[in-house]
Amino acid sequence: RAHLSYPSSRRQPGVDRVLSRDMAAKEPEIQPATDQPAVAKRADDRQSSHDSGSAVPPAVERRATRGSTLSFDDTTIIGGCRRAVLRSFAKIPADWDSNVFVTIFNYLRYGHLHTLRSMQPLLHPIASQDERRKLYGAYGIRSTGTLNLLTWRRSALYACFWIALGSAMLLAAVARESQDNLYKVQQQALLPTNGTALRGCRYEEQDPLVISFKDGDGDTQNVEFGRDPVRKCDMDFVEYQQEILLIALAKTTLPAKQVDSVLDLILAFFSWAALVPTLMALARWHRYGLSIKLVGLAWILTFLTPFIISIVPVRIFVDWDAMDNVLSDYMIEFREHFQTAEKEKLVLDLCDLIIDYEGNHPYYLVDNICSVVDLLPCESLDDGGCGLDVPGFDTLDTDLSELHIQCQNARQVIADGTDQQIIGEAKALCTTIKPYLSSEEGGAGSTELLVAVQEMVERMKDSIELGIGLSHAMMSFQIMVPAAISLAPGLIRGAMRAKTLVPQSSIPGMFILMLPWLYCPLVWCMYNIVFQLLGNLIMLMGLLLLAYGPMTYFVLGLHFNVTKPMTDHKMRQVLTWMNYYIIMYTSVAYLCIVYWLFFTDARKLIEEAIKEFKNPQLALSILFSILSKYLYTTLLGVDCMVNEIASQRRWETYLSTGVMPFASNKTPYMSDEAREGVKKLMQERTVRLDELVKVVGDK
Repeated sequence: RAHLSYPSSRRQPGVDRVLSRDMAAKEPEIQPATDQPAVAKRADDRQSSHDSGSAVPPAVERRATRGSTLSFDDTTIIGGCRRAVLRSFAKIPADWDSNVFVTIFNYLRYGHLHTLRSMQPLLHPIASQDERRKLYGAYGIRSTGTLNLLTWRRSALYACFWIALGSAMLLAAVARESQDNLYKVQQQALLPTNGTALRGCRYEEQDPLVISFKDGDGDTQNVEFGRDPVRKCDMDFVEYQQEILLIALAKTTLPAKQVDSVLDLILAFFSWAALVPTLMALARWHRYGLSIKLVGLAWILTFLTPFIISIVPVRIFVDWDAMDNVLSDYMIEFREHFQTAEKEKLVLDLCDLIIDYEGNHPYYLVDNICSVVDLLPCESLDDGGCGLDVPGFDTLDTDLSELHIQCQNARQVIADGTDQQIIGEAKALCTTIKPYLSSEEGGAGSTELLVAVQEMVERMKDSIELGIGLSHAMMSFQIMVPAAISLAPGLIRGAMRAKTLVPQSSIPGMFILMLPWLYCPLVWCMYNIVFQLLGNLIMLMGLLLLAYGPMTYFVLGLHFNVTKPMTDHKMRQVLTWMNYYIIMYTSVAYLCIVYWLFFTDARKLIEEAIKEFKNPQLALSILFSILSKYLYTTLLGVDCMVNEIASQRRWETYLSTGVMPFASNKTPYMSDEAREGVKKLMQERTVRLDELVKVVGDK
């Protein structure tokens, strides 16, 4: 009780060593008689290891069990590699009171060892000799679990810093690219929407039509016929349609793009800001309480920023009025390009002639016109037509064959007697069309055409609106995916680490059983989208294993009762089985995915997608963001669980003894009034826990 009631700094010198030796000497007495020699040998080995400051205690012999243990023997290849890795950790210096430059040099020099140590399952001592000596000298820490906790956190912080640095650099590159895209959109939005200016249209005067002939005196005379100017454009209308669509999209999304650019800068800034508390936590790794707070701050900067950014309604910044103005200019250019008004006027004039025609028989009209055509001689041209070569004319290189053909057709119609029928049908058609073209019945003609174009424009506007909304949804999805995917796996890994460090606690075991049920359905929702678009049965098998494979933690945790207090040997057995099944299902899952990628029809789709994918920085930033958030969550999960375990231990001791262990005040004992309050809490706790035991035990 005295050992639990006072901080190590207030105990008398040598108390820890005496208590430790007494406990080590008594340890064989509480074991079964058959295990006394082995237990005594292990106690002596641990005591000699602590006294000598050895980095790695002597290897513990593998216990002989009946069929359920998968731990590796040091005599095997895997066991030998593991032993070599553990021995290599002895080179790592403590580096908490060294020069800054020396510390940086040592971290760079032994970075590979820190990386290896951050991946250790904490089943064996991983602290170096220097770290053991410094921690024991400063805090009196000698237990392997506490040493493993502090030294593993140090290496995990080192690995987390480099991954977070890579993520911050890639997010900065993405923000830079976002600025470049914003500049391009701004330049696109500055382009004119007027068709004449955008297409580079101009009106060019046409050369007059000149006909040369000889008069009666034999002199050559020229007759000029003027022609209207012709509108010519440097850009064809199809290209103009594509360009005007890009301009409309740029003008519409420019405010939203500006907001997106600012959000990318904020995300990159806070990613860099999270590196500061991470470095401070690494520099003060031995001060566990302070290091916990710094890691929590880094986790908040990393996780809360994407959540806050994702709730910004970027879509409300879209300027729909700008699209209306651009499409209005498009309709004006459409009418100008196709000259619908001029063609309508031509049709109206023709209909006026047909409707006003009162002749009973068009024979005289046709004969009058075609008799003139018959007088035009026709000589064969190179292209198969006929030209005009009459004395008095130099040359009129014009195809006259169409005139002769039309006259023949007109005479045939008159000979057949269908001329009156044709004129009647023409009058009826003009009577129907003319009111719409002349706007006598609400207006039509070019107006009808523009209405159709307007409907097309409205549909195009809806498509653009849908595309913009989908784009911003994908951006939010891209920001949130790393946080959503990495949260549950990081907590599961943290719970496994905490259970390994304190196997007697039930708190990590509850997380091990509950988190797979929260994580697996969420991941399958995302995998199912990919499967419905591209998948087959082989891909389905791989995605199912990847999504629901973490349920292994629940099944094995339930089988081994991880919520109950366990021994170190039992926890080692649980970890071995879990690692075995995790390696097995992940191997099968990735084999299925690889087979689907390279040996099915999906290979062509993937190759085309890779060719079209022009932003590898975005994919790498998502990957590094997932890894950094995963490591931050693992560290925070271990810290929170260990902190809660320690807090519960303090309150259990407080309720049992009336003394708060490691209290900050100088007098750890309480007044009589406070003691009465503690007694009341103890009674209430005892009554309620006993009642819960009765209720739970009633089966």
